[in-house]
Amino acid sequence: MAGKLTNKNKNESKANKLTRVQNIEFKIAIAHSLENRYCFKDLKREGLIAFNAFIEATVGRKLTISQVDKLFLRKRGDVKQTLSVQGVQKEVVHYGKDRTSFRIFGYYNSDGYFVLTHIDQNHKVNS
Repeated sequence: MAGKLTNKNKNESKANKLTRVQNIEFKIAIAHSLENRYCFKDLKREGLIAFNAFIEATVGRKLTISQVDKLFLRKRGDVKQTLSVQGVQKEVVHYGKDRTSFRIFGYYNSDGYFVLTHIDQNHKVNS
């Protein structure tokens, strides 16, 4: 005898999650110290200007997470990395624009914030 059919689609939860991500405004948080050699004290003027430009182009324009991903997400090379945060594995995301060397790295927390882990003004990580 076949199992009872329901009105629920197996992919419904994935679609709802995707819709939520598309509608969530991109926000940056600093939840812990940034990695050594990739923090604010090590930024040169050009790095500060690039970081400010990233904030203006994302948070300043009230872009959603999916819009930021479309414009800034690194798509080539080793994109997937993980980081252990309080014993929980988080997927590290790399953002940068076009062929500029400026990159920021972080992960998304449970509140939907992009938690900054380090700022790479010269693209020394994963280059």
